[in-house]
Amino acid sequence: MFYPLYRLAALAAVLIPRVVALAPTDEWSDADLAQSGYLPNHNMDPAVVDSSQFGQLWKKPFNNLEKFYAKPLVYTPNAGGNQLLFLASSQNWIRTLDAKTGDLINARQVHAPFLQAEIGCTDIPNTIGIIGTPIIDPATDIVYFFSKTYIPNFRTAGNTGIYNGVYYFHGVDINTLQDVDGFPVLTDGSVADNDPRKYFIGGVVLQRPSLTKVGSVVYAGFGGHCDLFNYSGVVLGVDVNQKKVVANFVTEAGPLVPHTGVWNQNAGGGQGGIWMSGMAISTDGQRIFWVSGNGDGHQNDGSPASGSSGCQTLGEAVVNLNIAEGGKLVLQDYFQPFDYENMDGGDQDLGSGGIALLDPGTFKGTGVSKMAVTAGKNGKIYIMNANNLGGYKLGTAQTDGIVQTIETNKAVFGGVGSYPLEGGYIYSTPVGYPTYVYKLGFTGAGVPNFSPAGQTRETSAGRVGGGVPTITTYQGKAGTAILWMCDPDAGLRAWHAIPGADGFLKRINLPQVNGLNKFQRPAFGDTRLYVTDANGVLYCLGSPVNLPLNCTSPVDFGSVALGDQKTETVTCRAIIAIASVDRLTVGDLRFEVDDADLPTGPVAAGTSFSFPVTWNLEDENVQNAPNASYGNTAPGIKSTALTIFTTNAVNGYSTEFPISLTGVEVSQKAFLSLTPITVDFGGVVFLEGQQVPTITLPFVLSNAGLTPMTITGYGYTSDDLDGGDVEYTNATFTGGVADLGVGFTSEGLPLVGSEIGPGQSINVDTTFTPINGVGTYQAYFTVWSTGGSAFTILEGTASTAPVANFSISNGEGGWLPEGNLLMDFGTVAPGVSKSRQIRICSVGGSVLEISKSKPPNGVFRIDDPAELHESQIIPVGDCAYGTVVMQTNTQEPNLPDQVYTNSWTLNTDDLTWGVHDVQIKGTVIGKKVGPLDPSGNPQYQYLGCYSDANPYGRLLPVQSYVGDQNSNGKCQTECSAGNYIFAGTEYQLECYCGNTPPPVKYFDADDVYCTFSCAGDPSEACGGVGGYISVYYDPSKYTPGNDSSIVDTGPFTVNVSGNYDYLGCYSEGTNGRALGGWSPPTPAAGGSIDSCQAACQGYTYFGMEFANECYCGNTLNTGSVIQDSSDPTVNGCNMQCGGNASQFCGGPNRLNMYQINRDAPVPTQTPGGPRPNVPNVPTPTGGSVNLPSVGAYVYEGCYTDNVAGRALAAVQNPVTDEANTIEVCAAACDGFQYFGVEYGAECYCDDIIDNESTLAPGGANPAQNGCSMTCAGNASEWCGGPNRLSVYTLNPNVTSNGTTLPPKPAGPITVGDFDGWSYLGCYSKATNGRALSGLANPIPGTNVTVPACAAACSAYAYFGVEYSGECYCGGTINAGSARVTGTTPAQTRCNMKCTGDATTYCGGPNRLNMYENAGGAPSPTVTDVSTTSAASTPTGPITVEDLDGYSYLGCYNEVANARALSDLANPIPGQNVTIETCAAACSDYTYFGVEYSSECYCGNTIASGSAIVAGNTPADTGCNMLCANNATEYCGGGSRLNMYEKSATPQNRIAAAGTFRNDSSTLDAASGPASSTLNITSSNPSSNMTVTSEAVSSIMNVTSGTGSATMTVTLETVSSTTTATLESSSSITTNATTSLALAALAGPSSSLSEASSSSTTVSDSATANTTSMAITSSTTATTSTSVTESSTSLTETSNSVTESLATTDSTTSSAATSSFSSSMNSSTTVPSTTTTTTSSTTFSPTPGQTINAWAYLGCANETNPLALPAASYSSSDEMTVESCQKFCSSSRNNYGLAGLKYGGECYCANELQSYSAVGQTGCDMACTGNSSEICGGDSRLSVYNLTTFVPPTTVKAVGSYVSKGCYNELTDSRLLSGPTYTNTTDMTVESCVAFCKDSVPSQPYAGIEYGQECFCGSSLSSTASTVDISKCNMLCSGNNNELCGAPFLLNVYFDDPTTVSEEGELESMNAPNEATIKPNTTEPGEGTSTKMKNKLKRDRRARLNVKVKG
Repeated sequence: MFYPLYRLAALAAVLIPRVVALAPTDEWSDADLAQSGYLPNHNMDPAVVDSSQFGQLWKKPFNNLEKFYAKPLVYTPNAGGNQLLFLASSQNWIRTLDAKTGDLINARQVHAPFLQAEIGCTDIPNTIGIIGTPIIDPATDIVYFFSKTYIPNFRTAGNTGIYNGVYYFHGVDINTLQDVDGFPVLTDGSVADNDPRKYFIGGVVLQRPSLTKVGSVVYAGFGGHCDLFNYSGVVLGVDVNQKKVVANFVTEAGPLVPHTGVWNQNAGGGQGGIWMSGMAISTDGQRIFWVSGNGDGHQNDGSPASGSSGCQTLGEAVVNLNIAEGGKLVLQDYFQPFDYENMDGGDQDLGSGGIALLDPGTFKGTGVSKMAVTAGKNGKIYIMNANNLGGYKLGTAQTDGIVQTIETNKAVFGGVGSYPLEGGYIYSTPVGYPTYVYKLGFTGAGVPNFSPAGQTRETSAGRVGGGVPTITTYQGKAGTAILWMCDPDAGLRAWHAIPGADGFLKRINLPQVNGLNKFQRPAFGDTRLYVTDANGVLYCLGSPVNLPLNCTSPVDFGSVALGDQKTETVTCRAIIAIASVDRLTVGDLRFEVDDADLPTGPVAAGTSFSFPVTWNLEDENVQNAPNASYGNTAPGIKSTALTIFTTNAVNGYSTEFPISLTGVEVSQKAFLSLTPITVDFGGVVFLEGQQVPTITLPFVLSNAGLTPMTITGYGYTSDDLDGGDVEYTNATFTGGVADLGVGFTSEGLPLVGSEIGPGQSINVDTTFTPINGVGTYQAYFTVWSTGGSAFTILEGTASTAPVANFSISNGEGGWLPEGNLLMDFGTVAPGVSKSRQIRICSVGGSVLEISKSKPPNGVFRIDDPAELHESQIIPVGDCAYGTVVMQTNTQEPNLPDQVYTNSWTLNTDDLTWGVHDVQIKGTVIGKKVGPLDPSGNPQYQYLGCYSDANPYGRLLPVQSYVGDQNSNGKCQTECSAGNYIFAGTEYQLECYCGNTPPPVKYFDADDVYCTFSCAGDPSEACGGVGGYISVYYDPSKYTPGNDSSIVDTGPFTVNVSGNYDYLGCYSEGTNGRALGGWSPPTPAAGGSIDSCQAACQGYTYFGMEFANECYCGNTLNTGSVIQDSSDPTVNGCNMQCGGNASQFCGGPNRLNMYQINRDAPVPTQTPGGPRPNVPNVPTPTGGSVNLPSVGAYVYEGCYTDNVAGRALAAVQNPVTDEANTIEVCAAACDGFQYFGVEYGAECYCDDIIDNESTLAPGGANPAQNGCSMTCAGNASEWCGGPNRLSVYTLNPNVTSNGTTLPPKPAGPITVGDFDGWSYLGCYSKATNGRALSGLANPIPGTNVTVPACAAACSAYAYFGVEYSGECYCGGTINAGSARVTGTTPAQTRCNMKCTGDATTYCGGPNRLNMYENAGGAPSPTVTDVSTTSAASTPTGPITVEDLDGYSYLGCYNEVANARALSDLANPIPGQNVTIETCAAACSDYTYFGVEYSSECYCGNTIASGSAIVAGNTPADTGCNMLCANNATEYCGGGSRLNMYEKSATPQNRIAAAGTFRNDSSTLDAASGPASSTLNITSSNPSSNMTVTSEAVSSIMNVTSGTGSATMTVTLETVSSTTTATLESSSSITTNATTSLALAALAGPSSSLSEASSSSTTVSDSATANTTSMAITSSTTATTSTSVTESSTSLTETSNSVTESLATTDSTTSSAATSSFSSSMNSSTTVPSTTTTTTSSTTFSPTPGQTINAWAYLGCANETNPLALPAASYSSSDEMTVESCQKFCSSSRNNYGLAGLKYGGECYCANELQSYSAVGQTGCDMACTGNSSEICGGDSRLSVYNLTTFVPPTTVKAVGSYVSKGCYNELTDSRLLSGPTYTNTTDMTVESCVAFCKDSVPSQPYAGIEYGQECFCGSSLSSTASTVDISKCNMLCSGNNNELCGAPFLLNVYFDDPTTVSEEGELESMNAPNEATIKPNTTEPGEGTSTKMKNKLKRDRRARLNVKVKG
């Protein structure tokens, strides 16, 4: 019913008492209460909606698999503020969002949802929670809704189960989402008011309709789940004041209704469900209306009955219930179609649509004051009198006695919408058809009668799920109506709601949203609307709030006659300053405007202006004309849009402002209108034995003019009206019946000469009777009048009845007999899929429609949801097929055979066919492994997957073996031999046994984590990533779920030991040990109850703790109390004794406590027995102290203990009792990194501080930190306290005078506040994505530390570290991210060690250590610990502007649809990118740029649109991401490039001379042989190095003949200049020229260990400059060479610069290396050694020779640019041919050619550049790492070709994911819109597929783009398009063997389970490819593919961080 605003208050007084506040644009229920579908109050202006000002404002995804069937509600709380959006989901989540911004305000999950898998009905997948749309009470701010969940063990055993399913009725405060007092209310068990036999069982029903509130009672309808189980449709009423169920009215009651007490008996309760496709129960006050579906009881069976007859079987009925006192419901009226029993048989639910109560101000007529409309599956629209619905068979000839039946033969789901203005219209959208429009008219007697008026050009989805037609107007104005429809395929659609003269609705183009969820309609707010798609994504569409003007709109011209004109004035006020009002446009040129009327010049804010608009109809034709094509041929309401264009003086505002113009065009003369253009009767069916069928439909004959109109004639023809000679037959009247053509007649046609008054319409009923039998009928019926002529087309068809033929495939290519309803798959192996088909053929004379289809889901599923869907039409002679796939999961061995069953319920409109319930069956036969029991069954059965993360030890403590032949059967055999109850496999290789059941808390209930393939049998799972173990049990010794059922021994709690009785599990004391008498040493074999009892004989008590610790005492100290539970898994006494695994020996801070039995004889031994010898201890002389150091240990601090285990656990209590002092414990723990003392008398040792132990709060004060107990052996020292350790750490750097360096952090620790950053705590991820979204991973994942991340995020307000190796920056912390509760890293899960610093924590899984910039402090730098002057390390990242050969242009933006530089993309691996490496790779191009830290691009032009970005800092411009291989440089940013242009004189590559370049320091030397000084110039002017060469007896001499040379190099430290001293004695003799070179080799990050074995190759070049130097001399004699090092001044520093000196001979290779370091630290003298190396004969391969699949191609010349430019590295001491080949062929590089030169340089590529060729000479230099090999020469490359090389290729498949091709990214959204992640260094196809498969298994698509971006999705858009696969040509960042999309292109993969390999492994499959260069070489032998496959497996394990032991 339509309620204008002036009526709303009156209605609210009845429906919602005490209304306090209600914003006019709120929508606090599903549409309007009458469900009329008309909403006038949301400011939806068609001029705005149909313009560029209307678009998508935001969208929000939510949880995986979460869906929204309940529609959003829009509401303004009584406290005011912004509108809220209330959402309720299938997962029982409720949320409030800001309706304007989409920001999440509150969220809460009210219950665990009911599982769809319980019921087998797929109507609502996955979970069933809140399905019906809630309702808000504006008087109280309370939201009411029903939620489906479980009560464990409620009606049957178990936590879940259908019978334990219940419904709760909730009332929550919308401001907080918390339950209001008294809620929720459990509705289960309430008894039906109209049939006391029946009571409410929530598990078998579905609350689908939206809620309705009348007074204080909320009413809800319930239907069934696919008509399964024993249920009746029901209306429940809950009084929100009394907080109880007050009404329970069932649809099927009385003795005729089936009734059983078996809850799961299908149809056992009569059915008659109320679901109405989600529409609400409608109301107009003290009564409610609803429609029901199929029912089984048929009280009406032939005899007519009135609506007040009190029918009790109300299936297939429209029902009016009166609301009686107390909210009770009483039947007042009903309507049941005359053929409802046939509808039941054909499953043609009347209740598939709801009921709309139409606005009585418009929709009324003779005898009808209020109208109601409904439509269902049976293809009829029923128009009823709401006050007298129609009963049963009260019409003519016992048909329906209602106002009108519109027969469409088209099924409707979702109901009818209405529009009460402009004469009145209703709208209906059948499945797979357009939306049809019907206009209100009247019969000659004035009875309301609807006739077809038009339709949309677009059709709805050809499957069930279309929404409810909804109509809005702008402020209730005629001419502004918009029709809205939600479609499951097309998304949201809209049209102007009034058909044009051509009979079609004009489409309004909306932003594309994904296919919407079933049966939705938009929820409207203020100028905004909200919808949810099938993936659970919420969209907000609307017009922006930043319009520049506020103008009159709509402008209503009223009535204007043809031949006249009228002018109205538009007035606008400027909201902002406007530079100019530029122009006007209108959509209809009859509305005249002139730009000259607009103001000139600027318009100030607040200023108003006006201009006229004239509607000019003076020249319009007043005569109607047949076949007129111009739209304005008939009078009526007209509307169009006027748009004002402005230039604004303020940014951010729209430059267009649309205004609606509307008016009524009238004709002074008579004007004939005949609608619709076509009266389509559809098809009628001849049924055997029945009369000729007929159909009656109306057309409207009206006078649209202001003068009476006279009918002058009627005629019809079958000729084409476009022809020149049309012959008409005059219509004749016989007995009042007019003949309108063959088969068409009318009883209501006005006689010729009749007069029709101005504005009068007559609905003329026309009947189609196929008098000539089967065939097609058509007539053009024409009317002539004084108001012109017009025609309509009458058409219809007749055929025989539809007939269905049904069969099931037999799996062998044939079909089973038609009567067979069993689909039997037989036996199926786990992990295998089989399919069978159902075939339905249409073999009758009419098309066949599937009226019901409820397919299976789960193990059995349909292959395509579109197959055999409800409302599917099967043409005559065609067949439709539905494929059922039995997709069995892979399962663990030794599971019992499992029989699976399901069903597919089908029906058609073949009335003789009936419901077909196809039973589906299959048996999964599992794999059997391991030893067999005597009956031949496996001895062990699968128990489950468990997390082996018990902090107290492994779940199964006995490791049987570790081996690559591991399988579950082998492991079970081993455990069986040891008589163990449990066997488990883990980490692919490991086998464990045990006798203790694994605790339930470690159980993986979903069984999804054990996914590692067994090393010995890949078809089985042996544990999983993260430490999961696959556990099997012996059922003869253990019953799952009953731990007391273990037959075998242990572990158990010992009740009696000797003369001691068990007291219970006790806690430790609060101020000391529970037992403080004595702690005996642990026996070598481990502790046990019996050994402790023996050691404590004589004491009153003894107790065992921590598996091995024994304590004795005569009293229980303060705080030690017995625990409540006797269950060890609960009370904590659950650790097995170290010396007897069958006994429990306490736990962490828990003791198994025993007391002496006084009736037993007391031993005579002295209590405690013998004591250990104790050294003399000092006597206390004052207060106790913490010793600052003892021996080699220094005091670390007071640490917590027993957080998750012992902090120091390696050695426990080597000394105890009175022996304990700091000194004694230190001596006992000698050799360990740490020792600690606790409880005064306990000593512990270890190399790590473990189990989450941290520094105790309280600082250094023992009274506050808890380390306040004095040592038992020295009261002057503190020795820890209760659960507090005084910890000491070993300091290896103790100097001779006893001083020590500061202690090393114990770590790992959480970094607190530092250098301008404040630590906020451990934060969770945001609700819908990253907590920080400004910048992701600006530094390499392997280098992440807290300071490094801080430096990279210096421009942001926040940074956080996560997953140990991820760094994120942001300006804000996104919604949903919040501080995690917990006091330790283990509790918060921020407990993963930083990849770059294992002593600190860097977040955890979905957890970030979060830091805030404390006031714009600069980014932190590493503090120099040197006592010398300024550092030589760069202080932070810089933009490189001084680059040899290039000019820096600035920070440039990327362009929209292409690359800024497009000639060459990523020529080098991403992890190698720096400014310098990119420059070298792009040396052939004019420009290069770096982007996203790891991307390099080259080009000769910069693309149009790419321009310099304004800004003064990298943070301003966005070029602020650190280079992947150099964190001191910036390498662009997100869509930002640091751009460089080649200079006029590019720098030559000086290294071609044979020296190695060092960017930090260079050498300079004179070139003469008598040079005595080498000046080493550093890039830091304060740390230059001078090398002085002095001979022991004379200056270095080099002669031209035979002789010797002695050389001494001295390094000294003078002020800030570092000098090194090197003495060597060399006898140098060569057969040819000897080159001696000294070059700076080691880079800034080189360590001392790396430099100590390095050497520098000698060159014959004398070139020297600031980057390299060389000394050349010649000798001719032959001698041996030896170098002796004396001493070298060394310093340990993190930023040392290391050089080395070496000599090389052309025939022998002998080198002794002397290294030196320059740094700013003080030095420590370290002795050096003498090294002599003897060379061997050098081997040089011949071209074509193949070694290990590498064929030698020959010696090639080097070129500039490089001959092999793709990748390179150099090594002065470790280069070999093999290492270079390995580097080039690694998955990181994947190049087929490897080349070596200068002995120590390696280069890779896939082809030699065209200017380089093999066949050269000069490859004669020995490799630096193997002098027996040749590694090129001076400008010469030794080139090798990998004959097994596979070029980068598209991965064909990964497991079951197969390549679908290369797809274009969408232009307006993502091609794949599900979860996504980016990995700039490690992206592979396998990792992306694994991510999508593991994270979102319901989304079968995975796609990779840009080489590093992974996307997942559930489907591909209908607009998705592909390109040639070669276009997806970017290398994966983590594997250069693979291609990972390209810019705006994705390699897409689809999960096709039929492609899974036998092994089931997630392996990639590629077609073989040929090598790039293939010489005549030997092909690789057999076994290569096997080796490759094994390598792939090893790589996969490595990627998954597989833990391998042994």
